[in-house]
Amino acid sequence: MTEPLDLFGAPVMLRSAEFVTPTIRRILSRKWGPGPRALVIGCNPSDAGVDRDDPTSLWWNAWFQLFGFGAYDAANLYPFVSPHPRECRRRVEAAFSGEWHDRDALLANVEHIVALAKAADQVFVCWGNIAWDDFWVDHVVEQIATGVEPYPDLWCWGTTKSGAPIHPMARGRHRIARDQQPIMWRSA
Repeated sequence: MTEPLDLFGAPVMLRSAEFVTPTIRRILSRKWGPGPRALVIGCNPSDAGVDRDDPTSLWWNAWFQLFGFGAYDAANLYPFVSPHPRECRRRVEAAFSGEWHDRDALLANVEHIVALAKAADQVFVCWGNIAWDDFWVDHVVEQIATGVEPYPDLWCWGTTKSGAPIHPMARGRHRIARDQQPIMWRSA
């Protein structure tokens, strides 16, 4: 399948990504037209970037277009790039055990998420049950909900039994339909 092009032969989908290093991604962005801009907060980045989408970003592309958005930015609780959450967890544990570079990247990432959340038209969360550190999740959510206004509501596509916002790649009975209406996860 070829990607849609505009009348001048340029891709309709504009892709960008901000990598601090090849293994630390702060933001993944997709823009295709006018409309509101969303922020999606996941657990950890896979390997999507400027030149490729992964299954999660493909799902977001379809969903946000269907619901009238013109763009989205994706950030993560943990900025460490890996398609394997276990590898991300190892890096987070190392960050809090003396790996100062990763610790600093983790803390700077929170400031970045907060700025993106306060600039977005709507904020979605989808880290699923793989976000293992409830204290860190609460810290990030609290940073979004405090400080300088605005204090955005946090939306999701469903929740796990534990109350975590479901990830779009959830399988089985937790699978999210492409036309799933957004659900309020936490109000401001």
